[in-house]
Amino acid sequence: MNDKPKKRPSFFGNVIRTMFGRGTVEGLSLLEEEMVQSPGKTIMREFFRRKLTIIGLIGFFSLFLASMIIPIFIPPNLVDYDLGNRSSPPFWGMMRVPRAVRGNIRYMDAGPGFGVVVTNDNEIVTWGVRNRYTHDLRYPPVTDRVIAGVSAGHSHMLAYTECGHVYVWGDPNVAFNLAAIPPAIQGYVVTARAGFRTSIAITADGRLHTWGNTPALTHFSLPRFPAHAHAANVEVNWLTAGVLCTEGHLYVLIPSPREFRYVPDEIQGRIVDFTFTGDNGAAILDDGTVVVWGLAGPAMAVPAYAQGRAVQIDGGNDHFTLLLDDGTISSWGGNRHNQASFPNISNVESIVVGAYHNYAFRSDGSISTWGHNGNLLGTDQMGRDIFSRIWYAGRVSMLVGAISVVIAAIIGISLGSIGGYYAGKADMFIMRLGEAVGAIPFLPIAIILQWRFGQIFGQTGRLILIMVVLGVLTWPGTMRLVRATILQARESEYVIAARALGVRQTKIIFRHIMPNIISIVIVQLTLMLAGAMLTETTLSFLGFGVQEPLPTWGNMLTGSNSSIVLREQWWRWVFPALALVTTAVSINLIGDGLREATDPKAQGR
Repeated sequence: MNDKPKKRPSFFGNVIRTMFGRGTVEGLSLLEEEMVQSPGKTIMREFFRRKLTIIGLIGFFSLFLASMIIPIFIPPNLVDYDLGNRSSPPFWGMMRVPRAVRGNIRYMDAGPGFGVVVTNDNEIVTWGVRNRYTHDLRYPPVTDRVIAGVSAGHSHMLAYTECGHVYVWGDPNVAFNLAAIPPAIQGYVVTARAGFRTSIAITADGRLHTWGNTPALTHFSLPRFPAHAHAANVEVNWLTAGVLCTEGHLYVLIPSPREFRYVPDEIQGRIVDFTFTGDNGAAILDDGTVVVWGLAGPAMAVPAYAQGRAVQIDGGNDHFTLLLDDGTISSWGGNRHNQASFPNISNVESIVVGAYHNYAFRSDGSISTWGHNGNLLGTDQMGRDIFSRIWYAGRVSMLVGAISVVIAAIIGISLGSIGGYYAGKADMFIMRLGEAVGAIPFLPIAIILQWRFGQIFGQTGRLILIMVVLGVLTWPGTMRLVRATILQARESEYVIAARALGVRQTKIIFRHIMPNIISIVIVQLTLMLAGAMLTETTLSFLGFGVQEPLPTWGNMLTGSNSSIVLREQWWRWVFPALALVTTAVSINLIGDGLREATDPKAQGR
């Protein structure tokens, strides 16, 4: 007979079996049940016996680790906005050219999150992100006139024909006057471009014509283009336009003194192609060299191997892409969305660049793409990616909650220990102080303090102020719990023995009593963490907490008070709300599990 001792199930094996409803492999024997076990081991065993507690633990640590790790690899953009891609729904595949038109493309252009092609059959086809501004892009015009080119703006598109007619479609806001094409130019347009709520065209007489949103048109100063010059080509960025005349001179139409306005004098008269990013201009000269001017940054660093070999250039929001004379390509500039990480390909015949993505058309009819391909959780009202912001917001919200709880714990434990152990007048003073602080209406005081001092301290100061206010005004609950527990423990035999041995009173409090009540305090602080995060969310939602552009779950929910957002842009509030609710519920489940695990009555003993 084989009397091998039974192998006891492992701790983690029991956790997994408990999670999926099987419990432990076998119950403890009576002897094992009555064995004296350490309090910590008993608490851990009871804690992991509850399924909801394990679910809460997994939920919280999953969100916590995601908030700590994901922003390292996908940091949110706290400064730049993408107005052409604002309030876009969750979408992936903005560079996916429809299979039906591949190999049948005559002209193409790309906008912030969408593209448009004209096929060899004279058909206009669009694809990409659909939001309330670009929804109507899916309805291009149908015409018998032969289309000579297309252009994609920030929320509208235009097409012009060989016989000089222009068609505009897209943003349905009639206040932008995007469809208000000057009647006098119809039948005379040579080329045209769509910009940010504006359009600009060149007619056969070499003159410029603009239409669109009146405020946006103030950035097109037509007098900057000389009356004697004859316009040959025009390019736009999100702000203004540049016009190249037949003599090779380039004129930037913006009236304000922006860096890219000042074209170097030494290249005037030699420019054969040009483009713009948001802050820079670039031109190819008659000898194939590339010159970039404007704001200092990565976009200024033209690759040395491309000099003298450039054939075509195009620009996005913050990067340039170049076609070289041997059919290869090169990209440089901002690389947040890998838009400058170009593939090693050859036999490229032409290139098209969107805001943060690129297309390369090869001689075999294939299309290579690289760069930004979409937003998994959509974008907010400023075109910022919600996926990257929601995890960074979790880091900020959890930090605010954790620091405020630590402050409340330090004050509450210290005062509760003094009041509970020494009693008498000290206890009476501390209790009255706690009642006074507890009677202060928290939200009004927090709002007043943020309103009065928030602008003085700046963003970092506001963040610190929120944590301090939360901690200073929420300690009375912890103080009462610690005081009541120490009042009971101070008459215990081990405390009396320590006094008899002459142990210092502070040592008795923090070395002998505190270890025996710390589990109860941890439960209280765990439950306070969820409350502190919800309070910070409330303040930020009301506009008195952490301010944009630094994201928190609270200020990400601020836009949900709009009926349009609630009804049409659900992704802007569903994902932050889901993250917040999941975190708060998970923390409460952990706190409930700790409370039951540390309460002998809850264990049925």
